[in-house]
Amino acid sequence: MRELRKSDAEDLRKNINDRKVIRFMTHVKYPFSKKDALKLIEGKKLTRAAKTEFAFGIALKSTNKIIGGIDLHHIDLKNKNSELGYWLGKKYWNKGIMTEAVKLAVDFGFRKLKLHRVYANLFHKNIASKKILEKIGFTLEGNMREKRWRENQWHNVLNFGILGKEYKKRK
Repeated sequence: MRELRKSDAEDLRKNINDRKVIRFMTHVKYPFSKKDALKLIEGKKLTRAAKTEFAFGIALKSTNKIIGGIDLHHIDLKNKNSELGYWLGKKYWNKGIMTEAVKLAVDFGFRKLKLHRVYANLFHKNIASKKILEKIGFTLEGNMREKRWRENQWHNVLNFGILGKEYKKRK
């Protein structure tokens, strides 16, 4: 995981510009252009500077090319909690990359940001994401029925959360 740079725009565009990748993302449109990627990178720099979000690119160790993204956003330092969000380019699915990235991001939240709780909201049909969160120790906390309208249908949104003390026990 590393900070995003303007030079990552094309790799970002290539990996996110897929209907299967964005189908569960609420803030990304299809098609996703290089201009969109540059705007996203610039926005992430601003939110990092304001300490309202810490976004990272997920880079291949062998090439340092961006293949996905992960962030802690909606950071509430008073109540010491943040929402986790992530995505990964389709050709990198089912390789354990996202599980490793989620562990690193959650660890960053608890150790560096001194958070008490990290939570994630996901579409109920996003089975792969649900498995990752459960593997790391997140608990299903609720189901918001028909909360999101995406691709001409309503979707339930599942709420998962993990407390710092629960995460430490699993490490």
